[in-house]
Amino acid sequence: MPITDFCCVDERGDPVPCDAFGNNVAFRCPDCGHPILAIAREHQRGAGLANPARCRQCTFRGWMQVDSERELLTLRRLEL
Repeated sequence: MPITDFCCVDERGDPVPCDAFGNNVAFRCPDCGHPILAIAREHQRGAGLANPARCRQCTFRGWMQVDSERELLTLRRLEL
């Protein structure tokens, strides 16, 4: 499922700067602005609750929920 050019929002619906290409999405950490990479494939980092992507600059953890019909990615925060 390629996610090229999908838009990304957070759980409130606010835009999240990202670049989605193929199964990969690079986005800005919502807490500190550092770049993060998620891979929209089962068992890959950032693909679900069990495999969150993590910011290497701060404590943010999250994953991308994919809505193919709307061409939309929703960044979900993992609450620690």
